[in-house]
Amino acid sequence: MDDSRFKRPSSFREERSLKNNTLSVPNSNNWLNPSKSQAGCSTLRAGGYRNKVALKPGHSSLDWHELTTTKGKKFGLVTNVDRLLTLDLDHLKSTNYPQTLVQISRKVPLYLIRPPLRVDKELLRRHNTKDDCWCVIQGKVYCLTNYFDFHPGGVDILLRYCAGKDATKMFNEYHRWVSYDKLLETCFVGVYVE
Repeated sequence: MDDSRFKRPSSFREERSLKNNTLSVPNSNNWLNPSKSQAGCSTLRAGGYRNKVALKPGHSSLDWHELTTTKGKKFGLVTNVDRLLTLDLDHLKSTNYPQTLVQISRKVPLYLIRPPLRVDKELLRRHNTKDDCWCVIQGKVYCLTNYFDFHPGGVDILLRYCAGKDATKMFNEYHRWVSYDKLLETCFVGVYVE
């Protein structure tokens, strides 16, 4: 094989040293523009600041994982499920399958029920308080009540923009990379129907 056709590549260092022995410093106005957010991350605004709150001790993401894999897997993390069968029973009968309601009456955690509970706008709006907060993300209804103290943005923002509402747009704007279905798996209430 004739090696004369192939040029031996020079290393990056050799090439750089041959061009010049100076280093150029980027203009700070080009790479740090306070009016723009960080590429690929909409939660970082000008200067890279985020509106986070200090979490209480014992409320880290690892603590949330522990809660969901212990208490959550056993009982589910949906609050006031008993209320569904007393106050909302007539409404549930009109929108859900009988086998779904039977499973709820047998205290099966909502995230395990198949077919899942069907939640319409009227039922969703009833669950809009700090003690009983449901929201919709991508057509699935989740109970955020137990997650409040674990949310890095704090309780107030969840209550303001998510309580009893479809929070898909807000979620996608700030947390589109988060696997919400895994994070809130045991908080699953049902599917949203119009």
